[in-house]
Amino acid sequence: MVEGNNLYGLAYNCPHLERQLNCPLMQVEHLSFREKVKWIDNLSEVEKETILDRHKVCSKNR
Repeated sequence: MVEGNNLYGLAYNCPHLERQLNCPLMQVEHLSFREKVKWIDNLSEVEKETILDRHKVCSKNR
């Protein structure tokens, strides 16, 4: 089970200060934080895991 808290932090702001265009969270960048939380809460476990996996790869490459 994916912890939502990890995703909430990533949704709030990219740890690298600027999201890359291929970041899956770019699609919600324009939303308020509250809206981002709702969006994350509605994701499937697979979708959450995919976002976290992409984040790990991105972080390694930066």
